[in-house]
Amino acid sequence: MERLLVNNAMQGKMLLLKLTAATCAVQFLFRRQLIWHDVFGFDGNGGSMLKIITDLTDEEMARLKYVRRLYWHWNGSRKMSQSGGNETISDQELSDRGIVQEQEPYVEYVKRPPHDKYL
Repeated sequence: MERLLVNNAMQGKMLLLKLTAATCAVQFLFRRQLIWHDVFGFDGNGGSMLKIITDLTDEEMARLKYVRRLYWHWNGSRKMSQSGGNETISDQELSDRGIVQEQEPYVEYVKRPPHDKYL
């Protein structure tokens, strides 16, 4: 398999060389356009890349980013049970309405002492 790949690469070495040289030449010729004009523009006030224009200060932008990050990771504060808040009807309400629900058996676990870093 390796011999076949090497043989094909040797037969197409001029094509691979031309493709590599053409890529490097285009990047070299358009370096200034790619780096400066598209990002910063000809006069330094913005190029052709998409930018958001706003009159908010840096502190206000930081506050918005912080709130958005906080909202993304927030699990909620109104959980009804340990199962992630999906259970909205309590066991007492179910039993009042005549719905029988099996109770999980009580298992007493042996608690380990806390780790040293929490002492």
